[in-house]
Amino acid sequence: MLRKILFILLLTACFYTSYSQENIVITNPVLAEILRGNYDYTEYTASELISLPDEVVPIIQEQINADSLKNYLLKLNSFYNRNSGSDTLSTTIGIGAARNWILAKFNEFSAENENRLVTGFLQFDQIICGMGRHKNVLAALPGTAENGEIIIIEAHMDSRCEEPCGLDCEARGIEDNGSGTALVIELARVMSQFTFEKTILFVTTTAEEQGLFGAEALSFYCKFQEDLIDVKATFNNDVV
Repeated sequence: MLRKILFILLLTACFYTSYSQENIVITNPVLAEILRGNYDYTEYTASELISLPDEVVPIIQEQINADSLKNYLLKLNSFYNRNSGSDTLSTTIGIGAARNWILAKFNEFSAENENRLVTGFLQFDQIICGMGRHKNVLAALPGTAENGEIIIIEAHMDSRCEEPCGLDCEARGIEDNGSGTALVIELARVMSQFTFEKTILFVTTTAEEQGLFGAEALSFYCKFQEDLIDVKATFNNDVV
């Protein structure tokens, strides 16, 4: 019986993901250099500098908007199924449409804040639910510290039905994890008006539901670069 259970578990694992992550790259070269600390911080400093915690925190608390969060949730709901193996070609449904919309929101916030939010995808190759290429969405707010230290604020954007690779079912994922994704988007909107000492990296990851693979790809990228990316803390938002 034990051998049978182990065999089923092994077979299941092979079905979800058949090989390890490869070709982990950031699609925007400028973003890749920022994460390594290779940038001139004066190019990303806000014209109106508000940086003292006693000033910044009350503004963030005041500007987090319930209507914005609701609108993000309604939009995430509209993608129907955000499974990691779902549609990447449609502009209206599936994980591809969802990640493109999140990237567009980050770009919108950047345009509203002197283009200081630098965006892109972290792309990696791995067979997950029949899909071979996957993307996390990134937006970096460069800090003033010359040591390149990074704080990550993240949530997983993918959803699932009862079956981890169910692609034809309804998996709108409002709570798990539209709620965390909406919070990361809203924090990017509000916080991108400021300049912080450390670089803030806003991330929505994929393939959490099949084994944290999007987060794993990001951690591998940070750890195994020639210039080690110095992550000081990560704030994970899952079902908030």
